[in-house]
Amino acid sequence: MSIAAKTSADANLAVILGESEAVPKWLRTIDRIAVKAGDSINPILVKETRQALKSRQFVVTFSLLLFAALAWSIAGTLLLMPRIYFLPSAPTLLTGYYIVLAVPMLLVVPLAAYRSLEGEIDDGTLELLSVTSLSPRQIVMGKLGSAALQMMLYFVALFPCVAYAYTLRGVDLPTLGLLMGMLVVAGLTLTVIAIFFAPMARVRSSQVGTLLMVMLVLIAGEVAVGSLAINLIQSGNPFTPQQTGFFAVTALAFCVTIAAVFVMATAAQLTPESENRSTAIRVTLLVHEVALIAVASYSLVLGFDVAILTIWAVTMHLCVMWIASGAMMSAEAATMTPRIRRELPATFLGRLFLIWFTPGPATGYVFAGANLAVTLCVMVLLFEEAIRLPDAASIIWPTQVARTTLAVAISYFFVAAAGVRVIVGLLRRRNTVRVALGLAAMAVVLLLMSLVPYSIGLHYNDYRPYSYSIRQVTNWVWTIQLAVRAQLPVIEFWTVVAMGVLAFFGHLLLLGRTVLPQRLATPQRVLEERARMSGVELKSAVPNDPFMFKDEVLHDAPPS
Repeated sequence: MSIAAKTSADANLAVILGESEAVPKWLRTIDRIAVKAGDSINPILVKETRQALKSRQFVVTFSLLLFAALAWSIAGTLLLMPRIYFLPSAPTLLTGYYIVLAVPMLLVVPLAAYRSLEGEIDDGTLELLSVTSLSPRQIVMGKLGSAALQMMLYFVALFPCVAYAYTLRGVDLPTLGLLMGMLVVAGLTLTVIAIFFAPMARVRSSQVGTLLMVMLVLIAGEVAVGSLAINLIQSGNPFTPQQTGFFAVTALAFCVTIAAVFVMATAAQLTPESENRSTAIRVTLLVHEVALIAVASYSLVLGFDVAILTIWAVTMHLCVMWIASGAMMSAEAATMTPRIRRELPATFLGRLFLIWFTPGPATGYVFAGANLAVTLCVMVLLFEEAIRLPDAASIIWPTQVARTTLAVAISYFFVAAAGVRVIVGLLRRRNTVRVALGLAAMAVVLLLMSLVPYSIGLHYNDYRPYSYSIRQVTNWVWTIQLAVRAQLPVIEFWTVVAMGVLAFFGHLLLLGRTVLPQRLATPQRVLEERARMSGVELKSAVPNDPFMFKDEVLHDAPPS
C-alpha cells in the first residue's frame, strides 16, 4: 500500500470515528459523551436485557399482551355500541386495558426478576461475578434496570390503546397520569421486593417456600393496587388537587425509600461476611424514617382527617419496621473483620455520631431503640397538634396516658431486644446464625414474656380470673392495655421503666470496646492497588486528620 493510500484510509477511519476536523465540533462532543455513557452502563443491565428480550418468557408475554389488547379493543368497542358515540365510555375500556397491563407489570416482570437472580445463585454464576469489579449493589441494580426496561416496553406497547380510551371521554388527564404513575411505581417496588427474596433460598428445599411467599406478596400487591386503580377509574378522584398531590408525594416517598432499603438488604445478602453489610441498611432505614416523619408533619396543613389518617399509618408502619429491624440488628455477629475495622470512623467526632451505623448487635440495639423512641415521641406530639386543628373533632386526648403508654412500650422493646441478644448469643456458640433468626427470637421472647406469667397466675388462682399485680410486670399485653386505660399502678409502671433503663444502659456499657480507638490502618499495598485501579496518584498512606488519635496509625495491629 502506498503512502497516499494509507493516509486516505486513516482519514476515512477518523471521519467514521468522529475524530476528523471535517466533523463538526458539537457532533464530536456528543459522540464523546455517548461513548462515556455507554462505557458507564451497568454490564449486568446489558446482559440481563439481552437475555430477557431473547427469552421465551418475554416473547410469549409480549405477544399475549398485544393479542389481549387487540381483543379487548374490538370486544369492548362492540359491547359499548351504539352508546359509545354519545356517552362517556372511557372507564369501561380503560378498566380492561389496566388489567391487561397490570398482569405483566405487577406479576410477570417481578417474578422473572426473582427467578433470574435465583438462577444466578443456583448456577454458580454469582460467584464468578463476585470476583469481578462489580459490587453486589450493581448486580441488584442491573436486575432492577432490566425489569424497568421490560416494563417500559409493555407500557409503550399499550400506550396507543390507553390514548384511544382517553378519547372516548369519561376519564380526565390527571387521573390517567396518576393511574399510570401508580402502576409504574408499584411495579418497580414489587420487583425490588421479589428480588429481595431470591438470595434467601440458598438451599433447594427452601426454594419452594420462598417462591410461594413471593407469589403471595405479588398477588396481594396486585389485588391492592388493582382495587385502588379500578375504583379510581370507575368513581373518579374523590380528593382535592392539594390532597391528591400530597398522597402522590407520600406514596412516592414511601415506595422510593422502602425500595432503597430492600435494595441494600439484597446487596447485603450477596456481600461476603468479611465486609460491612450493615451500614448501608441502617442509613436507608434512617432516611425512610425521616421521609415519613416529614410527610406526617406536613399532613397537619391539610386538615384533621388527612392528618390523623397519615399519622396513624406512619406510626404503625415505623413501629413494626423498627421492632423487626431491631430484632435482626440484635442478632448480628459481634466480631469485626480487619476489612470492616479499616472502614470505622477515624476521628473522635466520627466515633461519637457515626458509631451507631457500624455493624454489631450492641450498636444495632441502641440504634433501633433510639429511632423507635424518637418515632413514638414525634408521633405523639404530632397527634397532639392534630387535635388542636380548627376542624378537629371533639377528642379528649389524655396527654399523661399517652406518655405513660409510650414509656412502657419503649421499655418493653429494650427488654425484648436484650432477650433476643441472649438467645442468639447462645445459639451462635454451636451454630451459624443468620440475622433473620432474630425475628423468630423476638416472637419467642414476646410470647414468653406475656404467656408465662399469665399462665402461672392462672394456675395459682385455680384457673379463675384474677386481677393485675406486680407479678405480671413482664406481661406486656396486659400492662400496655392497662396503660391505655389509665389503670396502670404507679409501682408497676416504674418497675417496667426500670427494666427498660437497665437493659438499655447495660448495652451502653458493652459498647466500650466499640467506641475505643480500634480502627485499623489500610495496608500500603491495598492503597497502592486502589490508586492503580482508580488512576489516582498515591500521595500518602497516612490520612492527614487533625482529630485522629496518633496511636491509631502508629500502633495498629497488622492486618490479617
